[in-house]
Amino acid sequence: MGSAESGAFLLLRGRAAASERFEALIRRHVPDVCVVSDPKRALSRCLREPPLVLAVDASDPAGAAAFCGHVRAQPGGDAVFLLAIAERDADLGGLLAAGASDFLLVGDDGAGARARLAVARERAARDAASRQALAQTQARLVLAGRMASVGTLAAGVAHEINNPLAFVITNVDAALRRIGAMERRNGAPRSGPWARSHGDGRGPSSELPEVLSLLEDAREGAERVRLIVRDLHRFSRAEEDRRGPVDPRRVLDSCVHMAMNEIRHRARVVRSFQEVPPVEANEPRLAQVFLNLIVNAAQAIPEGLAAQNVIELSTRCDAAGWVVVEVRDTGAGIAPESLDRIFEPFYTSKEEGEGLGLGLAICHAIVAALGGRIEVESRRGQGSTFRVVLPAATSAEPRAAADAGSGASSELRDGSGLAGAAPQAAPRQRVLIIDDEPLLTRAIAGTLEPRHETTATASARDALTRIRAGERYDAILCDLMMPDMTGMDFYASLAEHAPEQQRRVVFLTGGAFTERSKSFLQQVNARLLLKPFDAATLLSLVDEVVAAP
Repeated sequence: MGSAESGAFLLLRGRAAASERFEALIRRHVPDVCVVSDPKRALSRCLREPPLVLAVDASDPAGAAAFCGHVRAQPGGDAVFLLAIAERDADLGGLLAAGASDFLLVGDDGAGARARLAVARERAARDAASRQALAQTQARLVLAGRMASVGTLAAGVAHEINNPLAFVITNVDAALRRIGAMERRNGAPRSGPWARSHGDGRGPSSELPEVLSLLEDAREGAERVRLIVRDLHRFSRAEEDRRGPVDPRRVLDSCVHMAMNEIRHRARVVRSFQEVPPVEANEPRLAQVFLNLIVNAAQAIPEGLAAQNVIELSTRCDAAGWVVVEVRDTGAGIAPESLDRIFEPFYTSKEEGEGLGLGLAICHAIVAALGGRIEVESRRGQGSTFRVVLPAATSAEPRAAADAGSGASSELRDGSGLAGAAPQAAPRQRVLIIDDEPLLTRAIAGTLEPRHETTATASARDALTRIRAGERYDAILCDLMMPDMTGMDFYASLAEHAPEQQRRVVFLTGGAFTERSKSFLQQVNARLLLKPFDAATLLSLVDEVVAAP
């Protein structure tokens, strides 16, 4: 083995007569050794910039042992490879007990000393590599735990937002329908936004179009919140590695919604989407890749010049039929010396504290696991282009049940129908509404009442008591998660007391799927309606249930 690299060996020389021989022995086999005689200086240096090997002159065995113990007691001291250099075998036990990693006897001259130093150097290099690998693993575990916590929190927040958002959307839809009906009865012309900005002195009936327009704006705002929460929930789901056909354009749109706070003050988003087939992927993991690339693109652009900068998202197929997704920015670009290391774990060009350097490494790992590749082109001052190339899915249709977040076999509705659908004449049926959110049950009842007879309760136990007493319903809208008795337990009890009512059940959920609820929904053949939902989706689904045999 050749000589050590500069600074790889640091020798703490003693003041005994043998110290000169110790130094000469080390210098003979390690030409670039750095020698110090002050223990404090040696300790400060090895803790600040740890050498590969810290060789300790043990001509004073007691002093060397004390120094080794002092090094080990320091934060980070356990990472220092301590090589004790001694004259006598009798001194080795105390030195090793004090924390020395290995030893060299000065009697081992020539080839023996050279071999011993080579072994020490190799051991030190292995130990350093093992510590680095362990640190990387620990950092990944911390990041994974943090991501899992964020995912759990995001799912919970989405659930808590979806419940009130459900009755906001339902009530706004109801108000839109009723005002629309009043407008038609009164024969008032629709003037839309014009009515808000031009007072014309007309009577109260002329205000209906203005109120209607305000409600439509509120409905549009609520729909934007619904889409943001849906995207947040989709990104936060933990689905192991369950894969299926995924439309990359839809995932890109979702990621733009989530990253808009980073983007809006920095750049315009330009979409150049060509028709592409779905890719075989795990949707939340693919979203993690795209979101990371989009946020990185935004952060490469300074704030305040949004009109002059662009983040372009594009999709196309290459000559081999692979799906190519590109994220291009007009930001600062990447230095040439960084391009070869950009996907390495813990490598980052950001300021300290702004990132762990794991984002692109994780993206690389996810894309590679999907059978694809990720590439980068960049020039300083001219921006960067990240290219994700993925194989097309073998089946043509994107996964329809992605919003369920549970792998459920239940039939899913995501609550995104048309709010203005006109009600159809049909016989009034009995509908039972079970939800512990009273404002939501009131909103659902208000939507259904023009067509159906509704009964609302906040307790699944109360609903079960009614059914045990002989009451029967043509549709049962039941919240999946409730504190008193869950929708799952209610459904199981129906099998014993009124099995024919099970097929009338539609589960309502804000999206906080537990492991138990995931397993339950995979096993039962029940309809599932995601909150928030609009009136058209609700009415359509209830009509479908009551019409079923």
